[in-house]
Amino acid sequence: MFKKFKNHDNYFAIAVYAFLVIVASIALVWLLVNLSQIWGWLSGVIAAMSPFIYGFIIAYICNPIYKRLHKYAFKFIDKKKPRPKLRKGLSITTTYIIFFAIAGLLILAIVPQIVINLRTLIESINEYTANITNWVSEVLIGLSEKIPAIQPEEIMSYIMSFFSSSDGSVVSSILDFLLDNVINVVTIVANQILYILVGLILSIYFLIYKDSIVARGKRFLCAIFKQKAYDRIIDFGRYTDRTFGRYMLGSLLDSAMVGIVMFLAISIANLIMDVDIPFAPLIAVICGITNIIPFFGPFIGAIPSALLIFIATGNLFPVIIFAIIVVVLQQVDGNLIAPHIHGASTGLTPIGVIAAVTFTSHVFGFIGMVIGVPFCAVISYYISLLIDGRLKKKHMPIQTEYYRVSNVFEDENFKNAIYTLEAEDDLAKSEAIASVAAEKEIKEEVLHKIEEQVVEHILTGSLDQINEQVEAKASDGEV
Repeated sequence: MFKKFKNHDNYFAIAVYAFLVIVASIALVWLLVNLSQIWGWLSGVIAAMSPFIYGFIIAYICNPIYKRLHKYAFKFIDKKKPRPKLRKGLSITTTYIIFFAIAGLLILAIVPQIVINLRTLIESINEYTANITNWVSEVLIGLSEKIPAIQPEEIMSYIMSFFSSSDGSVVSSILDFLLDNVINVVTIVANQILYILVGLILSIYFLIYKDSIVARGKRFLCAIFKQKAYDRIIDFGRYTDRTFGRYMLGSLLDSAMVGIVMFLAISIANLIMDVDIPFAPLIAVICGITNIIPFFGPFIGAIPSALLIFIATGNLFPVIIFAIIVVVLQQVDGNLIAPHIHGASTGLTPIGVIAAVTFTSHVFGFIGMVIGVPFCAVISYYISLLIDGRLKKKHMPIQTEYYRVSNVFEDENFKNAIYTLEAEDDLAKSEAIASVAAEKEIKEEVLHKIEEQVVEHILTGSLDQINEQVEAKASDGEV
């Protein structure tokens, strides 16, 4: 009975598809029900893979430096005799010397200033709190004169009890909180430092065996997929590498420039306008780091920085000057600096950038905010390729301009484009048929020559063998 059912190919295929759809639906429901457990498991896997992730990121950042050193700087090593191992070893060693030099300079230039600013902030936090308290008290007293229902004393008492400890010291409250959580903080920091150190070692191996890893990946793809699918995967991988590499390196350079310009702008404002905006190095680092995040980054960095300035000064005027600096700097960066650094656009519209950052930040957190734009740009590129392929199969134009009219299929330009594509496709088919026919004739001619050569070889070999046998028998006296 089953054999009879299997003979009906359509029914059997429908049954198989229906079964697969049911299994996929059950699997999807199970994933949605157990999403929290799965996410917890994935988080554990990601945490366990942290050294490899750090190693890959470090190797990916160092790879452009390594490629240029290997291609240009140490080219002279192979002039007399090829020495690939020496050339590769010197390139990798020089790459990490440059990497450590840049990282060391950044740490020496930034970390001491940040430590000084943080120490000043903690030591003076009671003074800053008094400034804010006096300012809030003045505002509440002014409002109470107009609105009698407002009682400044009760509101201020509630605020102070919320931010202060039992003895009224804000510093002691912060220290108590830090001491209560110091073990967890130290453990997390120590683990991350250990992961980074292991990742640094792994990154060296990634660079050493990069060619072997890529070759093994291509070998695996060739074993699994056909040539057409293989070419698509390789093209997709190259585009992904190019998009992420250019975007991330451009973002790091852009953020560094924004941080430097922010520090210089605040220093100049303090010198010329006598504004006294505090913590310039710390604010420059905050704005520079958050500038990596597109669209939301300037706001994420500017808001806590402005709040920090207001807490330290208790005056709105420095905050206003800082806001003006941020607006001017972001306009200059968005219109002049960033386009030249990033080069080619990612292809996403402003709405696409906002959607990409919002979605990826919700799923992956801060890392998602950083990689959201290139990640969604790659997905958008792949979807665009699929759409272009479907349109080409239907002999429809792929340019967006043809689809801006209200009724696409009634538009004359759209019809003419379809006719042109159909004619080009017919011409391509004719040329392909002619090419196949020509190749067939060439193959037949080659096969005919090969057959003649084989027959001639067989006959020649047979005659030679007969002559050898006759000579052998003659020598034995049989002939």
